[in-house]
Amino acid sequence: MIDLRFSPPPDAHAPDDHVVTLDQLAGLGRQPGQLVRLLAGRRWDEVRVLRDERALSGVQAGGEGLAALARARRFELARPDGASSSGRGAFLARASADFATAMPRELARSALLARRAARVGAEPFELPAPSGRPQRVTYLRTEPSLRWMGLHVGGAATHTAGVVNGLAAEGADVHVYAPERPAGTEAVPCTPVPARWLYQLVHWLTLFDYADDVVAAAAGRPADAVYQRYALGSHAGLTLARRLGVPLILEFNGSEIWTERHWGGGRVPLVRTLAALERRNLIDATLVVVVSEVLRDQLVEEGIPAERVLVNPNGVDVDALAPLRARPPAEWRVELGLPEAPTIGFIGTFGLWHGVKVLPALIDAVQRERPDARWQLVGNGPLHAEVAQELRERGLGDVVELTGALPHEQAVRRLAACDAFVSPHVPNPDGTRFFGSPTKLFEYMGLQRPIVASDLDQIGEVLEDGRTGLLVAPADPDAAAAGVVRLLGDAPLRERLAAAALAEAERTYAWSAHCRRILDAVEALADRPAAVAQPAAS
Repeated sequence: MIDLRFSPPPDAHAPDDHVVTLDQLAGLGRQPGQLVRLLAGRRWDEVRVLRDERALSGVQAGGEGLAALARARRFELARPDGASSSGRGAFLARASADFATAMPRELARSALLARRAARVGAEPFELPAPSGRPQRVTYLRTEPSLRWMGLHVGGAATHTAGVVNGLAAEGADVHVYAPERPAGTEAVPCTPVPARWLYQLVHWLTLFDYADDVVAAAAGRPADAVYQRYALGSHAGLTLARRLGVPLILEFNGSEIWTERHWGGGRVPLVRTLAALERRNLIDATLVVVVSEVLRDQLVEEGIPAERVLVNPNGVDVDALAPLRARPPAEWRVELGLPEAPTIGFIGTFGLWHGVKVLPALIDAVQRERPDARWQLVGNGPLHAEVAQELRERGLGDVVELTGALPHEQAVRRLAACDAFVSPHVPNPDGTRFFGSPTKLFEYMGLQRPIVASDLDQIGEVLEDGRTGLLVAPADPDAAAAGVVRLLGDAPLRERLAAAALAEAERTYAWSAHCRRILDAVEALADRPAAVAQPAAS
């Protein structure tokens, strides 16, 4: 099965299907030998190609063409409006015609969008100063999909639900515009805005183009402020705020250009255009909300006035986790069918910054001292297979359960079955300061469990060593293991740290308090209009 869909659901395939996704196919395109072995190395009974409702991108059409090269008796093309079967010759003719249309179209549209993005990045937006505390807020998510591994999971999903619900809890009339309703926001009005076009030669152009769709959908609703979770390539918040004549609150979680260079593929096409557009968002936004002091310092160094940058760490819905805290971990283990054993938990996207490459050595060191311990590792991502392989090589497969990505409700139930948590984040690979505010940290606190965490910038500020958690040297599996072993052997310490962590979460890191600080900051700027003067672009 060749799945060319942009964001398929996690249960889209039967267990016995041999599935190749679009990303995997693109990767095989750089390894011709493996690609030939896959397509022509054996004879298939049927090759099934799955497409979504959108017009094909050039890359998708290329994938369809590659599928036509497979040795198969029958080919089926399945789309939301139906399926059709044919022989290899007819399917190859169809795929060739699709490619001849889709690739030139994507090249032409990409060139036009790139030129327009350059113009937008060079054009000041001159948004108005706030007139008071916002009562009506339009919230934008401007990526073409909110799903990761087919699910609404990860820190971005948790943050979105927290802010949307937190603004509503603070009395704001919130309306969400996004490709689909963000999970956990069912009580707030939402207008889904599906992305019509995908640009996969330079995928950031999808966000630039999609911004027009979001603005068109949201322009008819009056608002006192626009709130956007920034995504590289998007101009939706700026354009909508200018059209409505209101301030823009920009949530900025770090430069995605830096992220792609150091945690992604390393190469950023159209980097100058995208960098100018990123800076335009930061320069012209009325208020930039960042999750850490490190990010604030970076922006101030780049010329963004300090009074327009609000440091606001991530948070947690403490009340929503109350039922999970009400029962001890042993009861949750019984309910979930897990072994009755001291259990340590981790949740995260299996990327470099989460410290997942530390986990195998950490777990190995713990098991030497506490062979009875068991582990729940929740999440998925680019390093998942590598971590799983190392765990097997170390003989740890029987003590570790890798759950994969789970919906949030299921994920926190798994965490509730744990006696302690780890947050083994590692320093940035280029030596710059750690700028993150890990959402997992606050959910750990809200679940009232003790935590062993890396002493990195904000992590070491949120947790106080010996009072609300145990802080250890980053990227040191032996130090983290010693902390875990200490917790497992000291029940009074676990209880004391967990109680103090929950109290801190309730006092400081509830999403309602997070959003109150945002609304207060906008209101403060209304009394100081000079503070929103635009700095010169560099």
